[in-house]
Amino acid sequence: MENGKYDSVIVAKFIIAKANERGHLVNMTKVQKLLYIAYGIFLAVKGERLTDEHPQAWPFGPVFPRTRNKLLKADFYGIVLGNPDLLHISSDPEADSLVNSVFRSFGEWSASQLSEWSHSEGSPWERTVSSEGFKWGDRIPDEYIGSYFKSRISPQ
Repeated sequence: MENGKYDSVIVAKFIIAKANERGHLVNMTKVQKLLYIAYGIFLAVKGERLTDEHPQAWPFGPVFPRTRNKLLKADFYGIVLGNPDLLHISSDPEADSLVNSVFRSFGEWSASQLSEWSHSEGSPWERTVSSEGFKWGDRIPDEYIGSYFKSRISPQ
């Protein structure tokens, strides 16, 4: 995919399937924040976008609106790693490793803790909402996201 490695809905479903496998309870807010973290780490490490959808600044933090709308009424418990639409991403060792690292660092965090973290001073969300002329739903610039995550990742 030239505009991102994966469809954002597929990455979100992969995160949900991984959460189910690990016994982590997730809701839409937590899925959105974990997807945002995966997006940020991938951008910082690879210099390219993980998903075809950009995160937007919403009142409760970064949101991938198309993904949110597609999964709003989904049965999260029914999303498992064996689902046929996840075969491509689940067989990608890089994607698997990325999502595993997100869970190692943030899997135990609650949705509200992740939202609070995404609002922290200097975060890409905070920089976006503080910019002149900001409107809810504005895209969070990849430059903000990439540099923020790059400064927080320890070298491999």
